[in-house]
Amino acid sequence: MSPGVISAGSRTRFMILESDLLGTLEIDPSQVFHFPSGLYGFPDSHDFALLPAEQNGLYWLHSTEHSALLFVLVDPFVHFENYAVDLGPAELKALGDPDRSELLVLAIVTLPRTRDEQPTANLQGPIAINLSSRVARQFPLSETEYGLREPFELPG
Repeated sequence: MSPGVISAGSRTRFMILESDLLGTLEIDPSQVFHFPSGLYGFPDSHDFALLPAEQNGLYWLHSTEHSALLFVLVDPFVHFENYAVDLGPAELKALGDPDRSELLVLAIVTLPRTRDEQPTANLQGPIAINLSSRVARQFPLSETEYGLREPFELPG
């Protein structure tokens, strides 16, 4: 089912997002971010809702176009002490030249398949989000000591 916009009188407009995992969600359109190039592996998915998860520091990134496409994101700066992302002028321009205070950087999480494994974060391909313009992109980092699957402890 495609998302829809509802409105009741002078109330704020909301989008209805159907999620295979989370059920029916009512979200504010300001939670939707546009990925002009999609995400790696999902180039045809361009609009995603960023929703806080129940655990502090975790987020859901849910496609507004595909009910089954959902990612868990984490703030890498909380879990990886020396992690740094240096976006150059071209990357910042692609995001609409945000002020640093308008920029959010998150990492995609791969959840473990068994209790014996730890979740991992993709620190080579962080997602940068311009909170003001609501434009987002995934950027590959070529010069980083971190990899695609860095183990970490889930919060909470």
